[in-house]
Amino acid sequence: MASSIGITALIVWTLVAYSTATEQDFSESAQVADISEGFFLKPDDIFSENTSAIFKEWNASLAGRQLSKEELARFTLDEKCENGLPVSATWQFYGPYARPVLSGKGLGVEGIFPNLINQMLHVCCNNTYVNQGKILESIRGMEETLNDPETAYDLTFPITGTSLDDEAFKDMSFIPFLQAPRVALLVRDKEKIDQTKQLFTTVSLAWPILVFIVVAATFSGIIIWLLDRLKNPDEFPRPFLSGTWEGFWWAFVTMTTVGYGDRAPKSLLARVFCIVWILVGIIIIAIFTAIITASLSASIQHHFSVHGALIGAASGSEEYRLGVSLNAEMKPFGVISAMNDALMDRTLNGSLIDNYVLTHYSKYLSTNPIRIETTYDHPITYGLVVRHNSSRMVNCFRGYLRNHPQEVFEVIAKYLEPLKNPTDDVSQEVKASEQLFFYREKSFRRVLYILLGGVGGLLFLGFCWEIFYHRPAKRHHIKKIEKKKSASYLAFPGTGSADKCDCHEMLLNNQTIQAIKTKSAKIRELIQEYEAFYEEWLTKVREVESNENGLTPHMV
Repeated sequence: MASSIGITALIVWTLVAYSTATEQDFSESAQVADISEGFFLKPDDIFSENTSAIFKEWNASLAGRQLSKEELARFTLDEKCENGLPVSATWQFYGPYARPVLSGKGLGVEGIFPNLINQMLHVCCNNTYVNQGKILESIRGMEETLNDPETAYDLTFPITGTSLDDEAFKDMSFIPFLQAPRVALLVRDKEKIDQTKQLFTTVSLAWPILVFIVVAATFSGIIIWLLDRLKNPDEFPRPFLSGTWEGFWWAFVTMTTVGYGDRAPKSLLARVFCIVWILVGIIIIAIFTAIITASLSASIQHHFSVHGALIGAASGSEEYRLGVSLNAEMKPFGVISAMNDALMDRTLNGSLIDNYVLTHYSKYLSTNPIRIETTYDHPITYGLVVRHNSSRMVNCFRGYLRNHPQEVFEVIAKYLEPLKNPTDDVSQEVKASEQLFFYREKSFRRVLYILLGGVGGLLFLGFCWEIFYHRPAKRHHIKKIEKKKSASYLAFPGTGSADKCDCHEMLLNNQTIQAIKTKSAKIRELIQEYEAFYEEWLTKVREVESNENGLTPHMV
């Protein structure tokens, strides 16, 4: 019994020492060795149910077959690693994690996962490499292939986990590689709206409130006429038509807070009604102004609500589950490119994609009217699933990731392109406010040119009318008056020119002059009578003041 325990302890110690020594020895050689950044396979060694679109563009056909259970179970992964035998891998082309490549070495896949896997194979195994591949079209499809561990290839990536501490996925070893910190919501940029047309459209659609304004002003005009026509007939005439028209004018000017002051109520009831109408008018105009303002604000507003919107995401991905939790109507896509096309075609309202994958589509983001609406703090862990019976390789892989964080980071950073949101240069608020500058729009300029043409035409016609009609007519009228005056002077008696004047007009003028002279004489007589009366009155006052007791006190 004691001997068996000792043998077991010796075996465990040997395995640990071998694993540690192997990791240390190969980690040093990894720094100088030329390690391939991807897997490059012959078309006959790659199996795919649906040939990738990128391979179709390259006119490359994949003729490989799927490995059987017997072929996969012939050697364990630890045995392949120890003896330098080739291994198999299943992957999906997914952004920077795994992307297709065509080179002189053949068809293949490169990215964060292939690069790190090659480095770990170089450190942990004896010249082991990947020589058989299987391409799947979706994350969900890859997860389904792991339902039966016997049919799973040696390496499967990228697989999403829940955290960096995960160690298993569907009862197989799971090795977390990295974690994407956020998920981006992509939406299509709104087409530039013609704000001038929007303004006219809004006003035309608001015709009920315009009708209400006119009707209310008419009603108020009738009321003010009824209340003030008796006390203020000069400004609100008693005839109904002319009186209500003046009342309508007063009501409209008052409700728009212009208040010319040419019409003002004078009676008490009319002034009380005026106070009420001023308050009501302000409210009515404020409502109309608010409608126009709200419409213009809505037309330039870029805020996007994800709730209830049709959002796309990779099938089976964490982004898809995030969209469901945000109450969005989700639509799954097998490949990101198809989702991007749907977003451009307005089939989707938006799409969810993690910020690492998004860097792979930076060109798509910069050359299309697509913007990053917002980002969600939703970490997504991506890792590698290793076939069972591979404990030594799994431990070595974990040790490499743990002991070489800088090398791992450099590989990750190498495949992440700097991403710049097209909307970063100018905030959405500034862009929205710029859309209120109507002078930049063709429609506004067209209206402006029409107005300028109209004003110019009216000014030209006005100058022509002034120069060629009004001034000559005025001069002719003045000459005519002067001729009449000279003729009237010549028509007085003794001139001998009575036949050249208007005798009736001259007679009226003479009568007017005689009437004025008569009135002036009468006025002078009245003035003389008043002065005589005043002198007599003063004499009598002085007699009253003088008596035998002397002057009356305080009298002059």
